[in-house]
Amino acid sequence: MRAVLTCVALVFSFAAHASTDPVQANPNTGQNFNRYWYANNNPYRFTDPDGRLSRGEGWTDKQWRQFDRAQQSAAGGLEKSAGRINDALAAGGKSLQRAERSFERNFGAGTATPENMAKAASDMGAMAAALRDTSASAIPAHGMTGAALEAAYPGVGSDTLAGVPTSGPPQVLVNVSHPGFNSRSTLAWGAGHETGHAVLGYKDQRMNGIPAYKFGTPQQQEIFRTLPGAQRLINPDHLMDYGR
Repeated sequence: MRAVLTCVALVFSFAAHASTDPVQANPNTGQNFNRYWYANNNPYRFTDPDGRLSRGEGWTDKQWRQFDRAQQSAAGGLEKSAGRINDALAAGGKSLQRAERSFERNFGAGTATPENMAKAASDMGAMAAALRDTSASAIPAHGMTGAALEAAYPGVGSDTLAGVPTSGPPQVLVNVSHPGFNSRSTLAWGAGHETGHAVLGYKDQRMNGIPAYKFGTPQQQEIFRTLPGAQRLINPDHLMDYGR
């Protein structure tokens, strides 16, 4: 089996890389990333009583508190944005007109149809729900050092803040040694972005092979600004941009 990591690139990281790697031992635990390992074969142990993305492996208590605060912040922003859209759709009139203008500033001219707005609100709600999940089947978030992440996913790079493997059970891998880990706003963005991958299955949208990232390289930022509306609507960075 081969695994690919879908990542979030931020201002102090390189572009996200999508490369294959052979299945190999987890550098933190010695176990494999394969479709039968879920939360170290013990999903009830690796859940967090506070909910949200469940606490997986590799965290110190302090690191987990940092990440948990960040994902709560992300969930709150997504919920508020989804609520504003739904309220405007229900109210109509000038309230809806203001919401349409705001929506099109983010997703592009002509995107503010009732269907698109309702879908975006639903997507942001699903992302927030994953960040709030308290069930035993919640998506686990694992803490890893940059070196461990690079070893497990060659080509990804230790400068990636977070990623979601594209094979096996949904999980979020967070680089606890990344500079962005110590910024709540940056970490919140990363946590929310990754739920777009893990929950919705959305890919980082590209133009001419270049991914669209708000906080990527200058070229990636330009793609983010010029991406067509149809792609913006399913791009994790644009959903987070509206949700923050």
